[in-house]
Amino acid sequence: MRYKKVLLLFPDYKGGYFGALRPPAGIGYLAQILQEEGIEYDVLDMATGCDLDTLSAKLSSFKPDLVAVSLMSFMYKRSYYIIKHIKEIYSGVTVVAGGPHISTLREKALEECKDIDYGIVQEGEYTILELCKGNEEEGIPGLIYRREGKVNFVGPRPFERDLDKFPFPRFEKFPLGKYVTEEIGIVSSRGCPFKCTYCPVTTSIGQKYRMRSAESIVDEITYWYSRGFKQISVLDDNFTLNRERVLKICDLVCSKDFKDIELNCNNGIRADRVDREILSAMRRAGFKYFAFGIESGNEQVLRNIKKGEDLGVIEEALRTAIELDFTITLFFIIGSPGEDMAKVKETIALAKKYPVFDARFYNLIPFPATELYEWIKENKYFIIDSEEYLNNNSHWDYTPVFATPEFPQEERVKALKLARQARKEIRYEAMKRKLKKMGPLSGIIASLYINDRFQTKLMHNGILRKNLKRLYTKVS
Repeated sequence: MRYKKVLLLFPDYKGGYFGALRPPAGIGYLAQILQEEGIEYDVLDMATGCDLDTLSAKLSSFKPDLVAVSLMSFMYKRSYYIIKHIKEIYSGVTVVAGGPHISTLREKALEECKDIDYGIVQEGEYTILELCKGNEEEGIPGLIYRREGKVNFVGPRPFERDLDKFPFPRFEKFPLGKYVTEEIGIVSSRGCPFKCTYCPVTTSIGQKYRMRSAESIVDEITYWYSRGFKQISVLDDNFTLNRERVLKICDLVCSKDFKDIELNCNNGIRADRVDREILSAMRRAGFKYFAFGIESGNEQVLRNIKKGEDLGVIEEALRTAIELDFTITLFFIIGSPGEDMAKVKETIALAKKYPVFDARFYNLIPFPATELYEWIKENKYFIIDSEEYLNNNSHWDYTPVFATPEFPQEERVKALKLARQARKEIRYEAMKRKLKKMGPLSGIIASLYINDRFQTKLMHNGILRKNLKRLYTKVS
């Protein structure tokens, strides 16, 4: 055995809009497979309020010989700094990094951060096991390693087609009481067959769609329900891609007769992959909330980003979902190729057309290796380089990172501000509707709810969020 004690580390991402909402599923899967293979491990999720002193104490007490770090491209320099800190205070330890950032940049990430010893590309369960067990480095698919001063990539590992082979996370060493929400996230599928130009998902988890069986998913829901968790969020982007599986999941959930269960699809589903039958089945099974990733209210913009949907289908799905009393959030992006102020106003008009609960308008951030990124680079439209914006900007600020002749920088800033004001108006009206039983108080509470400072606290303060959730459920 090359490595006998593994510390799984999720870095803090200071400045992020969301706090530590729920335990991260990615390292949850690694933890579970290490446990089942008899490899000792521990977990430190720094996003739950841990600092570098906490990390130092964990290294000193657990004494790992391998630290496995999950890296996102957002704030990646902060993660590099944390890795450097590990090497400085705990000499001799080996660091392996995985996650979307490594899967996207691959060898370049290890060239940038000399303190990373190994990289794992895409699915990491088998790769980390083979690394721990001492397999020859050059014989481990998915592994990036160093030899004689050179960074080498073995090559991609074939995706596991039968996801039921991976035990679902039990999060036994995660600080479940420290997360902002009381929900558990589950991953029902991996991969995305679509080709949206802005999306980094294909580089991070692959384009080949793989799904777990309905039985496996319901077993996981049952496990968490038996432990007292009644809020379950499906985290993958394509839960409804296979209608037969969705219908079977819903039938199985209904057969369990769960009381007060709340199932959600927080990350969004495609409007062209649902219909009345699917949505009705989901409603019966206990699904209450989901998001539609719409992106734009203009047909040409949707074609430009290769969304593969048309507005007629989107609006039909929206109407059906609202008729069935789902709580709906809409996702939009501001600044797509071919967009201008007039088209942004079409998007805002669509967001306001239906009584949805929320509409999020994201500042479009081009991720490396996406078609959008290459298009901007080729046309020299960047006004901020990727190293700067990936570490200092976000989907939530008003700073465009690129501009086009038809949509210059100043207009983009105005559009983002206009869209964010529209979001406040939509959320205000939604909260008033939900709290109409409270009469005049509903408007006062709605005004407080949309306040920026209050929203920041709500995204990071678990006690506040949990108590408000209970109050909201009681009176709405």
